[in-house]
Amino acid sequence: MNSEIPKTRERVSCEEQERLRDFVRQAAWMNGRIAGARVARPDDAVALADLLAHESIGPRIYTMPNPINADTVKVFIEDHLAQRARGDGILFVSFNREGEATAYFDVELWPQWSIAKFGGAVKAERQGRGFGGACGLAAVEWCFDQLGVTRICETTAHDNDRSIRLLSRLGFRQLGEVISHRPDGTTRPSIYWEMERVDRYAARAVRRVDLAPADPEATPPNFS
Repeated sequence: MNSEIPKTRERVSCEEQERLRDFVRQAAWMNGRIAGARVARPDDAVALADLLAHESIGPRIYTMPNPINADTVKVFIEDHLAQRARGDGILFVSFNREGEATAYFDVELWPQWSIAKFGGAVKAERQGRGFGGACGLAAVEWCFDQLGVTRICETTAHDNDRSIRLLSRLGFRQLGEVISHRPDGTTRPSIYWEMERVDRYAARAVRRVDLAPADPEATPPNFS
């Protein structure tokens, strides 16, 4: 995890920290607007690598391994299973009827501050069809309404216009810049965002107008 984030750090009780960890340890499916997404397993590595290898997905997301192939993605999945066992991270993946990975959803959690960070992407063929808004909203709802964190933080590349527009519509606020660290040791400057749970309700009316209906197989847009 990037030591520069989250920027806001308000410690919660030990009981709340353990509740958050227990929820992550026990979560097997991503319920709510995102149907069919389950915890990723090592035997999903080939299918997930096929999804992530597309030039519009994995190579643009700074948390992805480099190179992206079945072996590196298996390590990526196993690392997330270790995070889940600790209660500070979880990786979901969804599939179509042919067994192809159609999307993934990745959550980092700081239980001590009740803060989550989500990322994800949808299969390249499904991009640009109005799913981004509904997927972003689904991610926010899962983090706030199911996991129950107090705050969500995000980072975006300066040239990721789609995600910048989406986060703004969802109600996130820009709080400066951080340096994001890739697994290979390289870095990049990122815009830093936060939203509190109370902000979600204030922005609800705007989201209902601006965001597309939920898609049963969709997951969050490509955050990087």
